Amino acid sequence: MKLETVNSCINCENLIRDFICKKHNKSVSMNNVCESHSFSNSLNKNSSCSNCYHYGMIGCTKPEEASDAMLCFDWKIK
Repeated sequence: MKLETVNSCINCENLIRDFICKKHNKSVSMNNVCESHSFSNSLNKNSSCSNCYHYGMIGCTKPEEASDAMLCFDWKIK
């Protein structure tokens, strides 16, 4: 079986905290996609708090939950 990546709001560079599309200022879900989708290939299986730009910084939205193995939707490459 071959697994493939599909375009959805989850892998769009416009997704910000709390599942909000910053381009359309709308709440989205895991199954949504639109014509303005802009694929973000920076998120991968090695992504975690330990290599997130926000980890240990004031910009971290979940400082109490953040750990080396956790991944959230605010993840940003260092």
